[in-house]
Amino acid sequence: MTNLDLGHRNRLREKYYKNGIDSLHDYEILELLLTYSIPRKNCKPIAKELLKKNKNIKELFDAKEENLLEIDGLGRNTYIFLRLIKDITKICTQISLYEKVYINCTKELVDYLKLNIDNKELEYFKIILLNTNNQLVYDEILFKGTIDRSSIYIRELIKKIFKFDAKSVIFAHNHPSGSLKPSLSDINFTNKCKEILNNLEINLLDHIIVSSEGHYSFLENGIL
Repeated sequence: MTNLDLGHRNRLREKYYKNGIDSLHDYEILELLLTYSIPRKNCKPIAKELLKKNKNIKELFDAKEENLLEIDGLGRNTYIFLRLIKDITKICTQISLYEKVYINCTKELVDYLKLNIDNKELEYFKIILLNTNNQLVYDEILFKGTIDRSSIYIRELIKKIFKFDAKSVIFAHNHPSGSLKPSLSDINFTNKCKEILNNLEINLLDHIIVSSEGHYSFLENGIL
């Protein structure tokens, strides 16, 4: 890297330090970020090429590894770095949301789910735990894959409920295929959990399927 490149990096960092992120163009934000994973190259053309192939920074962070690595100058370390930034942001967002999120209707639930399990390539099964005021107290992706599961997952679920003193539970999973139709295993699993939770005086409020085509509520369709 030349002295000119080094001077440019230092000026870009100083600009951000003094004036904040609003003072930077999108390509400058990305360029500054890349300087921490690509120490010896001019990152400006890489940043501009990334934004050329993606509509915005958010789409870039959602891009698949193979698509990012098509860009000359990008390697696996940079992909891992960008994914780490995205995951840290997600953690911070979820922590903030726990203090503010109240789920009182299906629309609020679906809006929340679209932040974290929509547009996944694999099927993710999430539990959402609420207190007596329907405030979110905890959520977790409990497992990946289809819901043809043994009772061990129900035991794990009950442990989480008691740990966080939750009064209500919502199940949610995505269908990467786009289909919104629940499978027989979806229905059997849900009914089995409902029976067990009822005996523990825990409410199973709903089971939501989300996909690119919309959502399906077990409650609204009379399954719960």
